Amino acid sequence: MMTFHITKFLLSFFILISITCLSFSLSSESSYEDVFELFQMWKKEHGREYGNKEEMENRFEIFKSNLRYINEMNAKRNSPLQHRLGLNKFGDMSPEEFSKTYLSEIQMRSNWDDRKLKDDDDDCDNLPASIDWRKKGAVTEVRDQGNCQSHWAFSVIGAIEGLNKIVSGNLINLSAQELVDCDPASNGCAGGYYFNAFGWVIENGGIDTEANYPYIAKNGTCKENANKVVSIDNLLVLDGSEEALLCRTSKQPVSVSLDATGLQFYTGGVYGGENCTKNSRYTTLVALIVGYGSVDGEDYWIVKNSWGKDWGEKGYLFIKRNVSEEWPYGVCGINAAVGYPIKTVLASAM
Repeated sequence: MMTFHITKFLLSFFILISITCLSFSLSSESSYEDVFELFQMWKKEHGREYGNKEEMENRFEIFKSNLRYINEMNAKRNSPLQHRLGLNKFGDMSPEEFSKTYLSEIQMRSNWDDRKLKDDDDDCDNLPASIDWRKKGAVTEVRDQGNCQSHWAFSVIGAIEGLNKIVSGNLINLSAQELVDCDPASNGCAGGYYFNAFGWVIENGGIDTEANYPYIAKNGTCKENANKVVSIDNLLVLDGSEEALLCRTSKQPVSVSLDATGLQFYTGGVYGGENCTKNSRYTTLVALIVGYGSVDGEDYWIVKNSWGKDWGEKGYLFIKRNVSEEWPYGVCGINAAVGYPIKTVLASAM
């Protein structure tokens, strides 16, 4: 049995490496046969099967268009640090289909707006040059939301998981499905607003674990007898400044939203907002900032997504920060609406 798993892993790894090498070697002048060979390898790697020949031909045309876009964008990179694109599991989805499935405009008004508290933290001196809450054991593994726009729920439980670890020392996987099923102010798999979800957890007196209330990637019926394993006392929001976001991130993971247009094929590097409008609060994805750092003078946020480990940098996005002069709301609006949970008694940062 062990030999079988090792062989399967090596085969999968070989296919992945072959796809990567072949995709970078192809150009707009590549033959139909070369691109179709790559498509066949990609299908095998991702387990794609189509119902009929017409569907396969349609998906192949989309695949070709996506491959052309990926290669064209990568050719325009002017720095090794700049973000790069690559074929991933979304390779046969058109940008319009991807956007409809995974992105939606985040509404900036919530039922919790009149009760949330403003962050008035003035303890922001001598912040560390970098912090990564993953290395401090305060971040659970990246999940995959599937064909359900539950990114808002995963961001909220991620923020609560981080806070609970900092306060109690215990890292517990919490239930995104409970928020999808039970928060009446959000829309389940049709999207939701994270301030609402934080408010629901507060009023509910807590939230259950992933083990007790597992994720099913679709709307379900709320289990009203679910356990209240982890609770929070309140929700705080930031004023939209990058300095306040930096200060709070040094103390715990925080929930944010950003415009993820153009990130379908992101595979690594620091994203500078090439597909976003600079003076805009428009956002389409809720995620979780779990740290910040710098590399060769380029400052960035570490952002946990919920599109699985086979997207981005093992499920993470690095997005440029320290750009307040050019981006009043942060790159792709990431500073525009920041929220995080609190407990009455907080332990000192780990």
